[in-house]
Amino acid sequence: MPVRTSRIRPVQGSHRSVGSFRFAFQTMGGGYSMKKFIYLGLLALGVVLMVAPPVMAQEEKPFTIHGEVRYRGEYDTNTTDFDSNTHDTAMFWPYRVRIAAEGHFSKNVSAWIEIQNANTGGVAGPTRTGFGFDGSDVELYQGNVTLDQLWSKNFSLRIGRQEIVAGNELLLGDLDFYAGITHDGGVGNWKLKKVNLMVWYSRPVENTVFGGNVSPDTLGIGAAPNPSTSVDFAGGYATWAFKKDQSFDVYLMDLSGRSVSSVQTVGARYAHDSTTKDGFIWDAELAQQFGDFNTTQKAKGRAIEGWFGYNWKKGRNVHRVYGRLESATGDKTSSTDYEGFVPMFGDFHNRTGRGDWFRLQDVSTGLGASPGGGIVALSAGYNGFYNDRHEFGVAYWKYELQEDNGAASKDLGKAFDVWYGFNYSRNVNFVVSLSQLNPDDALTGGGTNDSVKRLYGQARLRF
Repeated sequence: MPVRTSRIRPVQGSHRSVGSFRFAFQTMGGGYSMKKFIYLGLLALGVVLMVAPPVMAQEEKPFTIHGEVRYRGEYDTNTTDFDSNTHDTAMFWPYRVRIAAEGHFSKNVSAWIEIQNANTGGVAGPTRTGFGFDGSDVELYQGNVTLDQLWSKNFSLRIGRQEIVAGNELLLGDLDFYAGITHDGGVGNWKLKKVNLMVWYSRPVENTVFGGNVSPDTLGIGAAPNPSTSVDFAGGYATWAFKKDQSFDVYLMDLSGRSVSSVQTVGARYAHDSTTKDGFIWDAELAQQFGDFNTTQKAKGRAIEGWFGYNWKKGRNVHRVYGRLESATGDKTSSTDYEGFVPMFGDFHNRTGRGDWFRLQDVSTGLGASPGGGIVALSAGYNGFYNDRHEFGVAYWKYELQEDNGAASKDLGKAFDVWYGFNYSRNVNFVVSLSQLNPDDALTGGGTNDSVKRLYGQARLRF
């Protein structure tokens, strides 16, 4: 159950207390000494201070507390050299702890303030300094104000630091499996009968000024913080829910590095998903890029995502079989343009498998030789949901370079995933997952090719 608190401010209850004190003073006449008058005044003031906060708390409770506590035990091996004879095994404990206050004030005005710490257990040592010097720093993850029904009953505006999430999170995601992604800027939403339009502007990188939260006489502007390397991010994303459980999205976004680059991404997505009945499911998305990758090369990257599967429901159990395609173009060395896909701010977790071995971009991995050339990932899998509490899944993956650039092989490797999830309660979830990658020549360069493993167990509380 959410924990609620109140924002203390003067309300009518305290005015009534002050009025009662004024009436008592007027009926006293001159029979009381000044000392007794002062004493009674202080006593009445004390009563006001003790009584008013509970009265206020009863009349106004604008805040709801939300939060997350997530700990994960993780075991990784052979991630640096694909050689089991070399010790490169690690067991560690990543965590993420965050807490947020959601406030609702006057009509159509709300705020969200969220802080978090995301780190790995033991990195800071056992002794706490109280000053953040031990690596347990707390950061502002989100802090924003929302104005609903601004200018129109269908329009809302959110200003400040915030998550921007859309579609299947290919380009705009929250990356909540790790430490998250937030943007400093503004987001406007038009919610119509069947269409939702989101527009935004944010500043991912600020290099125009340094020490910007100061007065103008101490503000640094100019060549030292190069203005041309500041980054702006703007765009629009429209979703048309034209049928039940089906939607069609179109979007246009621009990632601009001022005079250095300006990459535009235009795309479309068509999706149908449901776990409540038998039938086919799908999710198809195409994103094409153009503009200036830098001062000499045009941007021509492209990404494709496709899911196709079938659900069948038996009582409270839902079974799903599916195939997946994840593809991102790589930069072709013989081309004068940049053909690699620029990944924007999407959520890469479980996009090319639960091991997160690869990402949809030109240099798709940090494993092995870290080859450029994009990626084509194909998968087949099964996912089952049982009695609303249990989940089990298996998946097989095959990875290739999208552009080999003359390499001896395009094969990056094969992988499998197996996982189990358990909803302990409405707020608590457990997940155990094993992923194994068998690298091929495009990663190993013909060297040792021992398998890479990632095993983790995670507990997460959300409220």
